[in-house]
Amino acid sequence: MNKKTSGGLITAIDIGTTKIVAVIAQKNTRGIIDVVGIGQHPSHGLKKGVIVNINATVDSIKAAMQEAQAMAGARIESACVGISGGHIKSINSTGVVAIKSREVSQHDIDRVIEAAKAIPIPKDQYILHVLPQYFRVDGQEYVFDSLGMYGVRLESQVHIVTGAVASAQNIIKSCELAGLRVSDIVLEQLASAAAVLTPAEQEMGVGILDIGGGTSDFAIYKDARIRHSKVIPIAGNHFTNDLAVGLHIPFSKAEELKKLYGSVSKDRILELKKNYLDISLGYEGGTKTVELSSLAEIIHFRAEEVFDLFLEEINQFRLRPLMPTGLVITGGGSLLSGMQELASEKLGMAVRIGQPEILAADVPYAIPDILKSPIYATVYGLILHASGGCNFGDISATSDAVFARVLKRMRSWVYDLF
Repeated sequence: MNKKTSGGLITAIDIGTTKIVAVIAQKNTRGIIDVVGIGQHPSHGLKKGVIVNINATVDSIKAAMQEAQAMAGARIESACVGISGGHIKSINSTGVVAIKSREVSQHDIDRVIEAAKAIPIPKDQYILHVLPQYFRVDGQEYVFDSLGMYGVRLESQVHIVTGAVASAQNIIKSCELAGLRVSDIVLEQLASAAAVLTPAEQEMGVGILDIGGGTSDFAIYKDARIRHSKVIPIAGNHFTNDLAVGLHIPFSKAEELKKLYGSVSKDRILELKKNYLDISLGYEGGTKTVELSSLAEIIHFRAEEVFDLFLEEINQFRLRPLMPTGLVITGGGSLLSGMQELASEKLGMAVRIGQPEILAADVPYAIPDILKSPIYATVYGLILHASGGCNFGDISATSDAVFARVLKRMRSWVYDLF
């Protein structure tokens, strides 16, 4: 098939621990984003959100992209990708400058954000995002747009997200070897938030917890600004591994059982009206009888651990007042039966399951049915970011100039090797 070029097309890739998803979209003449290609392939080269086998990752990216390109009838040259993993760190920082002309200019804003960025960072880390939260003008708190205000002292409060240079290099290298140029790298919980949080939730205050395959990523928004973010190194693969060990079955069979009968509640198992299941272990004569109530018990304990760690973070940093509308859980882990109820019980707040959807009446996006699932929250959020139709709650979520230079050096590093 003769393929058209990628001009006008938008591509995003979610390089996850369990799967790699590629989505190709384009804006039509009315400005509506139409998804024209979707590809998905099991991921074999990542652990806890970090690439540990480049060759396996390259093969998975190629397979997902080939499927998406075949559906779109186009050859793709570049893509926006997500990044996560235990190496991701975040901190809130403050900067202060004198207002030069008594009236706050864009230059003053740029200077005060640069001042807030002047924090010690380990050599193996780089700044991924600098997200302004609010400003102070002569002590006046919570100024969200300081441009044009009068004063002598300007302060900024920003949320800084850093990531490991090596991890980003491995993402870029894998994409390059798969024939793709990386146009941008975005923190995955920012992308997920863009896809599933409503503007009202972000304004009033809400948390998001994306339970993926290798990590559980969460962020908290208030006044449409991100206030806190964290990566928890426990997620779906840990549920599967616990089942494999606890039930003495292969990992692949444990994953299959989790998808078919995964629940955190024994009551949900009782609704199936059967408690025992004979499964094949993958070799001749190899079968095992599995007690489904034991499956639910094993998953329940691990799910509690995820929410306990989340609650510990909330209490440590006194974040509960920032979440009056509660928590939105998304990602594949949110689909386990009873997760929403368990989260609400453990955290003592309202919890809903988030999936990609049209979040405001004036947003011209059409979401295909196949993407209306929590497992596609990240990749759809990346599409929103790459299209320029989303700025993650009116905050500067695009890579800043410093990261752009780092990204350029990383690309040069890849080209120098090959």
